[in-house]
Amino acid sequence: MKLPDLLHKPAVLKGITLALWLLSSALALFALSGAADVISIIYAAFWAEGVPYGEAYQGAVALRQVLILFGSILACVVIIGGLEYTMRHINTPGTWRFFARVLGVEAGILLLAAML
Repeated sequence: MKLPDLLHKPAVLKGITLALWLLSSALALFALSGAADVISIIYAAFWAEGVPYGEAYQGAVALRQVLILFGSILACVVIIGGLEYTMRHINTPGTWRFFARVLGVEAGILLLAAML
């Protein structure tokens, strides 16, 4: 059996999809932390006189907690919903485009956090 024939089997496709979504959920944790850092830096630059650990520390902590709360809910919705959609419409161009967009957004957030 050749590799292209093996990749078209339903069990292999579901395994690849599940592995990619697990990778995406791990990246979402890092991206969420990076997004919280970016928001804290922006908050410090505009509203905390450039220092997030001064008088505005409580505001920065509250903003970070709200962002983590809503970001984690959004990440869970996208990951669970995307996995369900992918498993129902496996190996169609729409599912791979959706998955590529999710990974692109996560990579963009990570790159933004790395550049700041």
